[in-house]
Amino acid sequence: MDLSGGSIPTIYRDLFEMINLHGLEKLTFTIFVPLFESNTLTKTVLNQIWCSVTKSSAIGSRNDFYKCLALMALAQQGKTIDVKLLDNYVNRVDKEFIEERRRSLKRYLQILCRHPTIYDTDIIKFFLTFQGTSCGDNMKATYKNILDEFSSEPRSSLNSSDNIEKYGEDSDGIQMFRTSQIHISSLHQQFNQIRGCLKSINEKKFKNANDFTNIEKALQTLGSDSTSIDRWATGPNDYWPTIQIGLGNLPVEINAISERINEQYKRDDEVISDHLDMLIELLQGYKDLCKRFEDALQSEQKAIQKANNQRKRSSSITDTSSKNDNNLEMIEKRNRHALQCVKIETQLVYANLEAFVYILSSLGNSQCKGSSDLLNIWKSFANKISQLGQNYITKSPIDRMNTIGLRK
Repeated sequence: MDLSGGSIPTIYRDLFEMINLHGLEKLTFTIFVPLFESNTLTKTVLNQIWCSVTKSSAIGSRNDFYKCLALMALAQQGKTIDVKLLDNYVNRVDKEFIEERRRSLKRYLQILCRHPTIYDTDIIKFFLTFQGTSCGDNMKATYKNILDEFSSEPRSSLNSSDNIEKYGEDSDGIQMFRTSQIHISSLHQQFNQIRGCLKSINEKKFKNANDFTNIEKALQTLGSDSTSIDRWATGPNDYWPTIQIGLGNLPVEINAISERINEQYKRDDEVISDHLDMLIELLQGYKDLCKRFEDALQSEQKAIQKANNQRKRSSSITDTSSKNDNNLEMIEKRNRHALQCVKIETQLVYANLEAFVYILSSLGNSQCKGSSDLLNIWKSFANKISQLGQNYITKSPIDRMNTIGLRK
């Protein structure tokens, strides 16, 4: 059982790095005890943990160290010290990790396939249609000599008037970028708020499903209670023994309610995790891109100003002037290319906003289905409850005298 990978708590990793600075082999039991001893983790408990993990005089690996920490956590919870308990934890963590990775990969591929430029590129087609092993290695071998868009762009042959016109286009582009940036930032904020509310609502569904399961168990206990009650306690009222018989039939509906709510929770969680999260991640990625782009613009503007100053100072020296012109041309090329990339990414964001309608539609359909299912179950439940009361009302005096579960 290996605990060295996967979802290891950060504090475990930090502790390991601190101790490993001095050499893990120096962590003997003599040092181990005073390091972790507490009211709960007594020397006896720590000795039991140590012997469960290692038979040597020192901790032999990162994995053993993590096992010790995990067993200490279990001991502090009052659980038995047993390395086998870690198997369940590892299996659960692995499943959660794999599922989260699967969802993340699915979201990433959806973004790529909806990208207005990337979706039709050869490398994406290669990845999606590749059959066999070592897809990554084959991709590198196939496309390692392919130049990117910036490197393959031809050198500018624009004259001064063209440059002025191009500069005007870039200025307009930057202005439109800033407008889109503000709008998308607002969308990101509102979508995040909606996500938080939906998560909260859905978590309540999960709790409600568990609560109904507990109600089901309680009704089963009530319906199967075989306690005989004396007339001394009930007097002429035999209502409880009469309806108790019918309580045994109610858990069927309560269980169905719990299952329907749980199904709706899973449906809504899938919509939130697979679609709304993807949209929010896309918007967050765009915000990060905007930040990098603005930082790059500021840096490039300083470089342009510096190059212009150098050109003014060295206008009489042909070689230096030519070099400065080349530098300026390269900076302008980078700026134009970066702006074009941001433009494409902006279009990607707006192209994916239609997913929000799908999200709302899916949630609406889920609510309709859930409400319809629950309505039918609650009707059945209400009919049974009504029948319980009716059974008591229509009960004859003789039947009341012979009520099951009631001693005369």
